Amino acid sequence: MGGSGLARGARIFLGLCAAATLAIGIHMARPWGDTGAYQGAKDYLVLAAMLLWALFPLGALALATHIFRNSPRARAVLCIGAIGIGLAGMAAYVDVAFVHRDAQGGLAFVSVPVLQWIGTLGLLAVCTVLQRLRRPVA
Repeated sequence: MGGSGLARGARIFLGLCAAATLAIGIHMARPWGDTGAYQGAKDYLVLAAMLLWALFPLGALALATHIFRNSPRARAVLCIGAIGIGLAGMAAYVDVAFVHRDAQGGLAFVSVPVLQWIGTLGLLAVCTVLQRLRRPVA
């Protein structure tokens, strides 16, 4: 799979992760009326803001796959790292939603994006270093 194919695959995977994040977040929040938590539009805006916060790292990773076109090594590392970060986030969300259900499970939608941002910034730093390294002339 070429560099652009790997980037396309990473973007598709991150899109699937984003859709699953939305579905799990809505499932955990249960905004359809069986709880008394959602009394007005303000409550739904808070839910929307939390879900957007959870999606930001995935969107940033998807946009970052367009970077590093001049360095196939850096682009490959970025795409593989992006898939790993998305997969780790999905594992955390599935764990708190379905495996180890807890009243504080919704806090994962605060902490997981922070960890994903840290991973994203570290990954971008590594890829920047890889891009600046010159291959030795053989």
